[in-house]
Amino acid sequence: MFPSLEVRWFCGGSTPAEVVEWFGGGERTPEEEPQRVDHYLRLGDTDALGIKLREGRLEIKQRYCQQGVVRFHEHVTGVVEHWRKWSFLLTETGGGLADTLTPLSSWIGVQKERRLRKYQLTEDGKLVAIPAGEYPERGCAAELTTIQVGAQEWWSLGLEALGEESSLAETLTLTARHVLAAGYLPFFFDTTHSYGYPRWLALVEWREDSRVQHESRP
Repeated sequence: MFPSLEVRWFCGGSTPAEVVEWFGGGERTPEEEPQRVDHYLRLGDTDALGIKLREGRLEIKQRYCQQGVVRFHEHVTGVVEHWRKWSFLLTETGGGLADTLTPLSSWIGVQKERRLRKYQLTEDGKLVAIPAGEYPERGCAAELTTIQVGAQEWWSLGLEALGEESSLAETLTLTARHVLAAGYLPFFFDTTHSYGYPRWLALVEWREDSRVQHESRP
């Protein structure tokens, strides 16, 4: 089991160039991950559970609790959520990707391109930028993600603190305030933008349904 404390914001449309430029600043250049497709299981209207297939693994993520609304910056307020994740190799489930994605209509393919920055909170309370491939005992990742599902484009900014559950709140708060203090912010986020992937997925499904109904009208 992997605990995390997270805050995320989602916006419709392509990632603005000024946001990419802003995220590229700081002590260490963000690492750009290869484009990938995650497959999410359709779970209806729940926003507390996520099940996805990612790069040969089945991941189950359950929200343990919401820790409330936090103002990280004059222009940024978000909903902080405590999650717990379990991860299994597909070989452990007894089937491959094609067997698992059955029926195909139960899954949604989500294409992602992520830019990633990672930080370590040292024992003396200092925040240090580290390579994305490192996994410190007290760490936090900041990610800027371009998302495409069907014909829809979205982008997301997220922070995810990892480590012992007792240390997550301090790590997330310090990292968020540090990242958001880096120069002029080219966005304004409030709680209407702030939620996890399960709720975002429900919004995507609703928009798809609305588009189909609209197009079918005479």
